[in-house]
Amino acid sequence: MSRRWLAILIMAGMLLCTYGTIPLLQKYGDNGAPKAAGGVIDLSGWNFAEGGPVKLDGEWEFYPGRLMAAGDFRGAAPQTITVPGSWAAKTGTLGTATYRLLVNVRDEGEWYGLKTLSIQMASRIFVNGKPIGGSGQPADNPKDYAGMNKTVAAYFPLKQGRNELIVQVANYDFPGSSGINNSIYLGTQEQIAALQSKALAHDWITVSSFLIIGLYFIGLYSQRRKDNFLFIFGLVCLFLAVFSATSGERIIYDMFGRLPAGLFLRLQLVSSLAVGMGLLSYVYSAFRPYCSSQVIRISLALGFAFLVLSVGFFNIAYHRLTLTLHSVYSSFSVFYALYVFLSAALRRSEGSLYLAVAALALNVHAFLINANVYFAVPVFLFPPAEVFVFLLMLALLMSLRFSNAYKQNEKLSSRLIEMDKLKDDFLTRTAHEFKTPLHGMIHIAQSMMTDERHPATAGQREKLELISDIAGRLSRLVYDILDLSRLTRGEMKVECAPLDVRSASEVIVKVLSFLTDGKPVQLVNNVPQHLPLALADESRFQQILSNLLDNAAKHTHFGMIAVGAAVHGDMLEVSVTDTGEGIGENDLAFIFEPFKSLSADADRSFGLGLPIVKQLVELQNGRIRVASRLGEGTTFTFSLPLARPEESARFQRGDELAVELRSQASPGYSFPTPYVSPQKGLYTILAVDDHFSNLRVLIDSLERLDYMVIAVNTGEEALRVLEGKQTVDLVILDLMMPGMSGFDVCRTIRQRHSLVELPVLMVTASILSEDKLAAFDAGANDFLPKPFDRSELTARVKGLLLMKELAGKAVDLEVAFLQSQIKPHFLFNVLSTIMSLSYTDASESRNVTANLADYLRGSFSFGNVQKDVPFRTELDLIRSYVEIEKARFQDRIRVEYDIADSAGNVRLLPLLIQPLVENAIRHGIGNRVEGGTIKVRAYEEGTEYVFTVEDDGDGLTGEQLEQVMANDAALRTSGHQGVGLRNIGKRLKYAYGTSLRAESSPGQGTKMTVRVPYALK
Repeated sequence: MSRRWLAILIMAGMLLCTYGTIPLLQKYGDNGAPKAAGGVIDLSGWNFAEGGPVKLDGEWEFYPGRLMAAGDFRGAAPQTITVPGSWAAKTGTLGTATYRLLVNVRDEGEWYGLKTLSIQMASRIFVNGKPIGGSGQPADNPKDYAGMNKTVAAYFPLKQGRNELIVQVANYDFPGSSGINNSIYLGTQEQIAALQSKALAHDWITVSSFLIIGLYFIGLYSQRRKDNFLFIFGLVCLFLAVFSATSGERIIYDMFGRLPAGLFLRLQLVSSLAVGMGLLSYVYSAFRPYCSSQVIRISLALGFAFLVLSVGFFNIAYHRLTLTLHSVYSSFSVFYALYVFLSAALRRSEGSLYLAVAALALNVHAFLINANVYFAVPVFLFPPAEVFVFLLMLALLMSLRFSNAYKQNEKLSSRLIEMDKLKDDFLTRTAHEFKTPLHGMIHIAQSMMTDERHPATAGQREKLELISDIAGRLSRLVYDILDLSRLTRGEMKVECAPLDVRSASEVIVKVLSFLTDGKPVQLVNNVPQHLPLALADESRFQQILSNLLDNAAKHTHFGMIAVGAAVHGDMLEVSVTDTGEGIGENDLAFIFEPFKSLSADADRSFGLGLPIVKQLVELQNGRIRVASRLGEGTTFTFSLPLARPEESARFQRGDELAVELRSQASPGYSFPTPYVSPQKGLYTILAVDDHFSNLRVLIDSLERLDYMVIAVNTGEEALRVLEGKQTVDLVILDLMMPGMSGFDVCRTIRQRHSLVELPVLMVTASILSEDKLAAFDAGANDFLPKPFDRSELTARVKGLLLMKELAGKAVDLEVAFLQSQIKPHFLFNVLSTIMSLSYTDASESRNVTANLADYLRGSFSFGNVQKDVPFRTELDLIRSYVEIEKARFQDRIRVEYDIADSAGNVRLLPLLIQPLVENAIRHGIGNRVEGGTIKVRAYEEGTEYVFTVEDDGDGLTGEQLEQVMANDAALRTSGHQGVGLRNIGKRLKYAYGTSLRAESSPGQGTKMTVRVPYALK
């Protein structure tokens, strides 16, 4: 079976499942209330509080052609009519009529409510002769009539027994139907108010959803004009919003007030037609492979014909047959869109799941609208979920398309970048291959022209000069290609320094004076004397000015080429003016593009010189502009930033460090190595360089900063120093050294020391980026090019030493932080205990909470870098912890304290005794059902204070005790991680020179003893 027929079968199944539920929907909300018969409905036995509101459906009295009041029914012969329904079977659709129903109720003086849904086209409602509401202005005379099909919700009291309900109806606008077309609800005041609120909320939500999504997609289309389906879908949503506003509660009247009935009906009809046409246009533009163009064209033509009828031929458009055809057209549009969605989903198109869900939601929405129109099923009884689902699915589908398009663009962009790089690489390699043969051609031609043994004839010399000139131009083009390639990849580097533009320009003008040889062109330098210095790269400045002068010389056949300069603000502007051919206005915008041809002469292009000039100027934080007229000449003006005063002063006196380096750089200058500073400094720095002059500069610079310097001139010697007992805090290492290079030394250092333990500052005269990457790859922390300024050297050295110092502090803080970590299961157990006590013993619960707070506060206070704390502080922590455990284990834990008065002032390492108490509780007596006793003692003995923690638990064998101490087993306590017995012993040995003593035997318990010298109290 083809996918097309499968889509049709699925659509048919969906329609059968939805429209087959119409009989059930007609019974939905049927609460078994009585029906009207013979113009009377007996509700005296109906309990509104339990059964809910009542539909006043059934047989009403009907009086066609008259608008009757309460006293007009005596002697009148009534007809009966079924409500809801049109009166077309009783009389013509246009005209007037009166409906009358007698309602019997049981309660006296209760307030009731009444809600109408659709009474065409104007109505007035009376209860017991009193008007309670209406819509529009019904009248026997069409001139006094005003149509307005708006729902009504009114509230009134009813008397016990029989009550008269009269509905006057007039219709002079809509020939398709008349009368009470939907049920009228009667209920208590609260019930009808809730029903009205629900109906209004349903319509406002629906209209707002369609309106917001429609405006969003139209706005999205304004940013993506090529995606027409965005605009079409936005229009579909807007028309759906209009249609929803003219249906149901007709909230369009709430938004815009009273509208002419003709305009209202046209809006309703045109919006429904526009939705159908829009859906067809949308699926054709968004899912064209799954649509039939012939079906779409025919359907749009029929829709356009219906639109013309609706706007221009009102009576024909609202004929019953025309309305039927209109409904068929609207339904077909929805069903065809449903078919297209299913076809696209079955073919696994982009977002097929979204399409399938959207098709289901669209089917449900169309079904509810048709059920309301043809079977009087109130739509507001159901939440507008299908609206949200339909809009959400299509929005997600479009966002998926945008996401996939973006990903595709990313792939294409990456491919384009890759191809562009390949192109640049090809040009670069080709240019490199061209350089050698071109230089060979030039040299051969020049040697032939200067060969005195075999002199060339005049004709041969002319041809050799032509060959040399062409090869020279090609050679310059090759270098331009290489420069442009480096500029494009960002590899062109500039070293800006104070520059005297006057002297630099003078040199360039003199060098390039040959460009005007043989032509009546004067090349002059008009740059004034005593200009402020510019901040520029001298070699790149020469390249910029040379290209501009070369370009001017090519296109100037008589007159003058002048170089000028002037200061404007904080920039120095340099200009090159010629009296040559000039450039057309249309070409000025393209002259900085590579190989761009003149519009007037396709054989004449600007080449690569001007694009390179522009990028070089911008690379030095400048700008370039051009002014030109054909036949009058051209002026190129580029700007460069002015050097700051301190930079200019330094330019005048020279680089102090460079001068010092040159003064020391004599061939015979050396000194014995390793050189060790006679002074002791806060830090020790190892300087490694194969030039003694460089070492001397480093020694003088660093010793002034109160550093101890060790200087060596080979890599092997540097490693020997590092292997010695002298501690080194920083290595300053030259990259290029004979024998063992800086790379090898740095790699060897990194095998023994991390980046933090021993920073390495690499220095070199190389400016290649590859050397920098290799240095960092070898393990260097920083890179400093030569020649370097003393202030820059100082800053980098201080930064690396500060990094090492802070890293050391961070390690200390990390250790302290780990000491203060609280395990989650301990907190869980304590909090569970507190919760349990809160139900049985609130006082004890508060005590445990206070102890927990004290324990946490004490634990966190130890999480800093304090070297010691008074024993009384740790004793408080011990008491808090013991009380917490006693609350959990009750009488199983007994703790006895024997603390000497003077012991409280003894300063101990933090968390020295408390973990021992925890260990005694957890592992000493915690596993015993009967619990046990722990004794904590602190007393003075000789020149020491003794602290013991003893329990009467199960105890350990000698082998077990040795294993526990040797393996540094964590105490597995709730309070701290990693504070094991071996850890405590190491801390005691490091701080006091004592050790942790453990005594234990099976069945006798365990005793831990800590001794602190008396002098530390």
